Amino acid sequence: IGSRECIPLRRSLPALILCLFWVFPCFAQENAESDPIGSYIYRDEGIEVTGPESVVDFDIGARINYDLGYIDDDAELQAAFPDFEGAHDNLRRLSVSFLGQAFDLIEIKFEVDFAHTKDIKDDWIRITLDPVLPHITLGHIKEPFSLDMLTSGNYSTFMEVSLPTRALTPFRNIGFTANGAWLEERMTWAGGSFLNTSSFANEGEAQDQIDNANGFDLVGRVTGLPIYGDGGRRLLHLGLSYLQRYRNDDENDPRTQFRTRPEARLTNDRLVDTARIYDQGQHLISLEAAWLDGPWSIQGEYFHDFVDSTSSLQFNGWYVQGSWVITGESRKYQKSGGIFSQINPEHEFSFGTSGWGALELALRLSRVDLNNKYVKGGEEQNITIGLNWYLKPKIRFMVNYINIKVEDRADPVVDNGRADIITSRFQVSF
Repeated sequence: IGSRECIPLRRSLPALILCLFWVFPCFAQENAESDPIGSYIYRDEGIEVTGPESVVDFDIGARINYDLGYIDDDAELQAAFPDFEGAHDNLRRLSVSFLGQAFDLIEIKFEVDFAHTKDIKDDWIRITLDPVLPHITLGHIKEPFSLDMLTSGNYSTFMEVSLPTRALTPFRNIGFTANGAWLEERMTWAGGSFLNTSSFANEGEAQDQIDNANGFDLVGRVTGLPIYGDGGRRLLHLGLSYLQRYRNDDENDPRTQFRTRPEARLTNDRLVDTARIYDQGQHLISLEAAWLDGPWSIQGEYFHDFVDSTSSLQFNGWYVQGSWVITGESRKYQKSGGIFSQINPEHEFSFGTSGWGALELALRLSRVDLNNKYVKGGEEQNITIGLNWYLKPKIRFMVNYINIKVEDRADPVVDNGRADIITSRFQVSF
């Protein structure tokens, strides 16, 4: 990882086999005097196998996230959640991904996470016929909803998404999306339809629910950039997401559940949880905004969910976060998708040199309310302080301090519980 380095295939038998398997069918007609099929393997941002003129590429990537931390809570939370307090560690991610591209027309991705259970993350095929048609993606993918949820965990400012993002928004499901951009990518749009499968795995918490899908989702998102300048270092982002969930109580289980961990994956305890409630359908709205000015940024979202249960229910939440890149770098913004990506340190960390990477300080306030009428899932408010050290674009250390307040939960009873979490992460991706 670093300088682009080429290794002739004849020196690597596994790479030769991989290259023949993937690339040979596409180039069987190449002139015998041209370069050998799949001439080189490149090691730069992952492992890449490429053919002549890069008509077909095949990339292998991986992510490793390891968390370590301590939870301290008061007597009320100790009584409600006996295993919550104490030192914890967690292999948050250990995933391998495969991405193939051909003729600037087709992309295929497959990603498996081995951290706790064999869990398929992304499994899709994408066709791009721009400018005739937009990008069409079919498979197991994230639903296009919420800036916080769509931002990759590789690039997120905090170790976990906010309370309302995890409690209310959809995540990955099986379906299709179409997405594109207008006005020189100053506006983006995305829409799709998904089976509500909840997961695409077969072990542990993530049980195979494809055969038991309890409905389907229609979802859409639009974003705009009223202000954009300085090569993307100064911008104003606005967005709106809408989700309609359809349920059929004549098929499978018509119930749903809203809950979230306390913005840390050191524990399986959910301090707010509605338990399973009857659900005939939902209307979920998210409003998002973000401002970026060089090393300074601020973003926030508001979520409101209307649930058609035995009577109409409403749950809501919001977060506001800001960050300052102390060393002067700026968050990158992907205009084509209306999301933020990584911070690239201007001077990468290296022993014996003046390069120390990039340093970012961040603050987030988030709140979720899962109480309405006869449902008493509780209310939680968190204040999170984060410090991120980017040694290289793909390597960083993260530290989060989270102050937690939980109120008005019925089962188990929590009237006014408080806790503190200090957690750290070592992250490598390529």
